[in-house]
Amino acid sequence: MLGPAIFAAVLAALTALQYDFMRGIGWKPLEDPAGAWPSGLALGPIGWLLDAAFVISGILLMVFAAGLHRGVRRGSKAGPALLLLSGAAMTLLAFETDPIRRTGPRSPHGLVHDAAFVIFALSLLLSLFFLWRRMARDPHWYDHARLTLATAPVCAACLVLPGVFYYLFLAATLLWIEVTALRLWRLS
Repeated sequence: MLGPAIFAAVLAALTALQYDFMRGIGWKPLEDPAGAWPSGLALGPIGWLLDAAFVISGILLMVFAAGLHRGVRRGSKAGPALLLLSGAAMTLLAFETDPIRRTGPRSPHGLVHDAAFVIFALSLLLSLFFLWRRMARDPHWYDHARLTLATAPVCAACLVLPGVFYYLFLAATLLWIEVTALRLWRLS
């Protein structure tokens, strides 16, 4: 339950504190937010906070995946396993991205960061589909299965649509994790 709150708070604080820095490295908040945000926040003067948030939130997401595996008792292990992979990829996002405006090739840490994001997003989206099927088979989670199923296409669409939809991808992801974690806590 703490992971989404910590991550959202760090993102909001760093965005406010490093707004001018982000604009200086090419962030376009409405036209192309995903070009530099949120990963570009790690390049700023207090960017280590984002790296720490990636690691802490990734570890908490892995713990959450294990909790869901135990809490949703029926169905495939693929959903929790993919969510665990997503958490591991989130920790690897602490490898800082490369600046948008750079000369020369991509750095190894920038390549790790970019690969980690792809793994994070794909495994998260796939986990939602597998978790939906698993939740639909468990009477304690049946009604939550619909929310899980609805979250998957919303997140997928927001990832491919331009502009502010990227913010909606993050918001929908964090909201689903928070709501699901609260339900898991209540049922345990």
